[in-house]
Amino acid sequence: MERTEEFDAFGPWVLPVSTAEEVPRLFRPHAGDPGTAQVVLKIPRAISRRDANSSMDLYEHLLLVREGTVVLLSRAPGESGGVRRRSLAADELLAIEESVNLLDGLLVLYAKEGPALRVSFNGASRDTVRLLVDVVRALWTSGSDTAAPQPDLHPIPLGLRDLGPDVALVNDYRALVAAEPAMRLLGAHPRQAVEPMATGVPGQLTRLAHRLLPMTLQGAIVCTDGREVMVLHRRPWWVRGQRPVHSSARTMLPVARAGELQVRDHEVYSGVRVLRIGTVLEMPVPAGSAGESALRTALG
Repeated sequence: MERTEEFDAFGPWVLPVSTAEEVPRLFRPHAGDPGTAQVVLKIPRAISRRDANSSMDLYEHLLLVREGTVVLLSRAPGESGGVRRRSLAADELLAIEESVNLLDGLLVLYAKEGPALRVSFNGASRDTVRLLVDVVRALWTSGSDTAAPQPDLHPIPLGLRDLGPDVALVNDYRALVAAEPAMRLLGAHPRQAVEPMATGVPGQLTRLAHRLLPMTLQGAIVCTDGREVMVLHRRPWWVRGQRPVHSSARTMLPVARAGELQVRDHEVYSGVRVLRIGTVLEMPVPAGSAGESALRTALG
């Protein structure tokens, strides 16, 4: 089997790209000069090395930021040239969600209008993916989108048990304020079991089923530095049953982009409100909780 530099370097990791030779050959006609981009990442296909060979296109995506625009090139065997291209200018972006669930990583770039960009990656490369996330955050909190930082921003201690069993969320908060001291805590709420509002005999049966397999609305921590709101949470907002929760997620959006915040009561579960930002981003929170108050204060 012929060996190539691309094949020798192939593995499950997301890799930064700095030279034209490091761009996967499938994407070279579409990527331009990596030296003109602020950041370029190549995301491998979800195949094991033993199933790969040097004749294959080994990378699923090339993700880059150039001149204030996020560009996603994806492997698309059925399309012309074998590549699908999507792009979002910084001023078209509404929010970024970056998460891992063990080794299952996911990056979601929400647009003000239209579908989001979604990129799966190996969770071991979370720090590498955050290189791109930080570049985008710097783009959208500059110029006219930058709100004046509040003068009283100071990190607020959060005890390990202040959110009950959500110790991982508290550790995420502590890591955040250590890395970004301007971030302060606006509010937080722990996970809690919720019950459906169904009535009659079907409702009784549904509530009985929920006692056997409870539905849990996950906790969240809301922070801000006056320019940007960051929500630390779990990837799934809802978890049914007693399954352990290992995911870690953060959703970021600039205050100046939030627009009109829409609030409604949840259609199924009592005591839950859904906060809708833009056309696709929704966050369910316990009604009257500190998390709801924090989000409504920061975004509403």
